[in-house]
Amino acid sequence: MGMVVRNGSGVRQLVLYREAIWADAVRPDEAEEVDVMAVVEGYVADVRCSICGSVRTWVPGEEAMRKLLEGAKVGRQG
Repeated sequence: MGMVVRNGSGVRQLVLYREAIWADAVRPDEAEEVDVMAVVEGYVADVRCSICGSVRTWVPGEEAMRKLLEGAKVGRQG
């Protein structure tokens, strides 16, 4: 489906691949290039694995919610 990374602000993001890859199929230094469909910080429902068909939901972490609320405060002040 993808992988979880942290951006420069420490916020967890989901790097969502167009096609799922087998995590243990290759060593990281031998991995094929993947087509990144999206980089997600917010909520995403029904992310479906193209290999097994399982469905998952991505929920933003605490740090993403904190960043969103801080941005809302700044928006109201300006």
